[in-house]
Amino acid sequence: MTTDKKGPTGHRKGTQSAKLNRDKAIQETNSSSIVSKRSVERLYYPTTCHSSENNPSLEDAHFFRYFVQKPQRRAPLINRGYWIRMEAVHTVVKHFLQSNPESRKVVVNLGCGYDPLPFQYLAKASTNRSKTIFVDADYLDLINIKVNKISASVDLLRVIGERYNLNPSHSAVKLASASYYCVGCDLSNLADFERALNACGVLCEGWDLLFIAEVSLTYMNTEAADKVVQWASGVSRGQAQFALIEQILPAGADHPFARTMLRHFNRLNTPIKSVYTYPTVEDQINRFLSRGWNSAFCTDLQTFWYNHVSAEDKRRMEDVEHFDEWEEFFLFCQHYILLVASTGNMTNKGQNGVLVRSSTVDGAWNIDTFDSPSLRRRWGAASSTSDRSIVYFGGLSPTTRLATSVLVTSKDVTSFNIKSTTYPSPRMCHAIVELEPERFLMTGGRGSPATPLSDCWTFNSGSNEWEQTTAMPGSRYRHAMATISPGRVVVFGGHVDNDSSAEWLLFDSESCIWTTLECEVKLGLHISPGFCWLGKYGILSGGFNRIGDIYEDIYKWSICGNRINLELIQIGNDNLVRAAAQMVRWTEDSVLLVGGIKPRGLLQMNDSFKIINLTEMSTINIEIDNKEKFPMLIGCSLHVTKDREIVLAGGGAVCFSFGAYWNELAVVRQAAVPKIQWTVVDEAQNPLTIGSEVSTSKFDGKKINATITKSDSVTIGEIGVRESSSIEDWKEIHKTSVPVLIKSINIGSCTNTWTPGYLKDKLGFDRPVTVHVSNSNAMNFQAKNFHYELLPFGNFIDRVYGIKDHGNDSGELLYLRSLSAANPKARAANLVDDFPEIASDFQLPPELKSFIGDKAFCSPLRISSPNVGMWLHYDVTANVLVQVRGTKRVRLYRPSDVSELSFPAGASSSLIRDIFDEKGSSITNVHPLETVMSPGDIIFIPAMWLHATLPLEPSISINVFWKDLESSLYSQGRDVYGNRDLKAYEEGRVLIKRISKSFEAMPADIRKFYLARLSDELRVMD
Repeated sequence: MTTDKKGPTGHRKGTQSAKLNRDKAIQETNSSSIVSKRSVERLYYPTTCHSSENNPSLEDAHFFRYFVQKPQRRAPLINRGYWIRMEAVHTVVKHFLQSNPESRKVVVNLGCGYDPLPFQYLAKASTNRSKTIFVDADYLDLINIKVNKISASVDLLRVIGERYNLNPSHSAVKLASASYYCVGCDLSNLADFERALNACGVLCEGWDLLFIAEVSLTYMNTEAADKVVQWASGVSRGQAQFALIEQILPAGADHPFARTMLRHFNRLNTPIKSVYTYPTVEDQINRFLSRGWNSAFCTDLQTFWYNHVSAEDKRRMEDVEHFDEWEEFFLFCQHYILLVASTGNMTNKGQNGVLVRSSTVDGAWNIDTFDSPSLRRRWGAASSTSDRSIVYFGGLSPTTRLATSVLVTSKDVTSFNIKSTTYPSPRMCHAIVELEPERFLMTGGRGSPATPLSDCWTFNSGSNEWEQTTAMPGSRYRHAMATISPGRVVVFGGHVDNDSSAEWLLFDSESCIWTTLECEVKLGLHISPGFCWLGKYGILSGGFNRIGDIYEDIYKWSICGNRINLELIQIGNDNLVRAAAQMVRWTEDSVLLVGGIKPRGLLQMNDSFKIINLTEMSTINIEIDNKEKFPMLIGCSLHVTKDREIVLAGGGAVCFSFGAYWNELAVVRQAAVPKIQWTVVDEAQNPLTIGSEVSTSKFDGKKINATITKSDSVTIGEIGVRESSSIEDWKEIHKTSVPVLIKSINIGSCTNTWTPGYLKDKLGFDRPVTVHVSNSNAMNFQAKNFHYELLPFGNFIDRVYGIKDHGNDSGELLYLRSLSAANPKARAANLVDDFPEIASDFQLPPELKSFIGDKAFCSPLRISSPNVGMWLHYDVTANVLVQVRGTKRVRLYRPSDVSELSFPAGASSSLIRDIFDEKGSSITNVHPLETVMSPGDIIFIPAMWLHATLPLEPSISINVFWKDLESSLYSQGRDVYGNRDLKAYEEGRVLIKRISKSFEAMPADIRKFYLARLSDELRVMD
């Protein structure tokens, strides 16, 4: 395929070079898409036999595998998006081949890439090979590669038949057989392409042609692409059809998804061009009807999903892989169309339904956005702590799920301190409501889609403390929640463990009891419905079912005792039925509905903010003037101030493979209302408390305090010091399984030579390293109060040491835990392999090296800013921590203390924010040990001993891990950090989950009774 018409002789070389670069970039899009389609094939199209040896016809074989050497499993969203593209093409091809069975059929794939579509059909017994021909057409270079791959495969040659020709008479035809042709072409020269088709013998009287262009014409100049459309309508001597899949801009180029998509293709030097001339379904239909086609049917891929994909197929896909990206999937589908045009008549012509618009528009409104990096998260939950302040917890950040909070406010607030030592684990898709003044209830949510949560927490906005309360009867996420009176909350719907779970629940804060509410109407568990309470009744609308269909009903709901009453509402407006929309009370008889996903077609920006009056049964649109600031109304939290400002916190989406879009904090206000500054205040840790014993060290002339805290109830012991001079000493140390400090050991010249200048000189200033970056002096893996940055090593080391010109003026704290230089995703770190330039400067004591022997696992290098604590965690392997430069405070706890130190099930790191602060140091029923390491010191840390570190000045250390148990006890598979739990524990967790699931059908009290009995039996076995 080509993007431009050929220039005349003597055209400037610069323009020709630019064209060649664009053409090459377009061809590269095939490389990405074919890998994605192979991922879909492997997951969604199971086959029992690939080889022609056992399956001579290769019926239903995997043909993408012949064109993809190294298959990759794509993300569920990418798999689902490519599946529906492939399914749309297959639907058209199957219909074409089955219609008018007496005529011969020719399928011409324009911009075919490596797609094996012809082989998929020619291998089917149902295909009449004597009357079916496939023609693959694309760039000459790409076609040559495809022909080489076909020629190298016995199976592919078997499919197209023994009589094939690799040197046909026409220069453009690179492979010819009775039923299959490969043509290298430039579609800007349609005369040459037509001659090639004639050479293939496919433009015959009475033969029907189907042209397929799956995201290929859009890379051409629109004028040239339109000429292809015009030409295709007249070249056939029988009936002709044209199937087009390409992008549209249903809400214009300002929509966040459209902005992300267009920017992506522009960055690849493959701009999509037709979207600007034909941005809507109607425009695409008119495009074909005005260029010789008699009829045309066009639909976006979301409508195709609803109308042409069976419920059985949808359920089958849900069984293949966990999927919870419905909004992002439908945003993708809404920006792609399937158009089928015909020179004959089609019974199914037309387009997406025309929408009914509200008749009333509420004045002029503007959007103000405020820079808020820490609010770049979606699917968190928030609630107003006052009229102009909102606490937002958790959600999915650009790198991970979070367990931190931020304060969104227009008040003069500069700090936000969470005072709890325990708090909810990282999560998304949970819910928060105000339980009563200054007290909020958070319920459920999930880690991954496979790990739903049932735990519940209360948050006190007066003291800024979390407290765990009674868990829900079962796990659920994407549920709805509303407070019906102080201390009483109703929960509805969501993703649940099983279909027998209650649809409606009531929580009473006084008794801390959950009650199942009865309802005569069984609605099914709506996922992400619109839901709110107006004082006397509530509103429930939309939501997804398990296979992604959107419920299209709106109900009033009320509660009487333990019973829910429902009343169906009739409001004639398609734009009110949505999933994942935000709904809040606007007045005593109206609600504000914002964003979400419609069942068919993209929600237009002018319909995104809608007031529904439930007394008059009317709607009012809030239309935004400055649409260039329009946010992504997915995964955000909605709040309305007394002044009718609409505050949107968080939100965004992964826009298929085009990149992620993250909202800034957005405030929607009437144009006449003055703009007010809103800010986002990050959650802060409690400052390090200075206690009675202080160890000091020097750094650039500054005194740095290290605190060893003693409380009235907890004494922090000292780590025992001893000497070691032989392997026998180390055998004894290891056998005791107690931490030991060995002081002032000769570990090589590194203690003197590893200065910032030396390291930059040896390793190179520009060497990239991935580092943890945080504003907190207590990094916490569970809270994810840090992010990763790729920095030049020289810049990193200068910032750690506060060196002029590259100093750390931002106040950010940095920490490097080295990864494998060769393959960080598959190999463990190794100092010798990863840093050969400096590895010889460091040496383990010979007796220790001999003791470890061939059991060595990894040896990461650690470099850290001063006063940035490493979270409390345990390692499954034994290890020694060797201090090279600087001083470091180390705290350890016995393995038996794990139950007192807030380690979530299955996690190797603690929820405690800062084990070194006053609260962390005051935890009772534990047995802490502590020391301050200096250069040349070594600490032996036995497996499962809980530990945390706090550098007191710029610190360099090396960890050496070894597997001290039998190899069969360790979990198999990739473990580059060495933090996978032992095999027996991982298998035990699976068994426990199965056991728990076997009790699900029982009443809650009986289930809890027997699970408690089983827990007692486990304790007895210990």
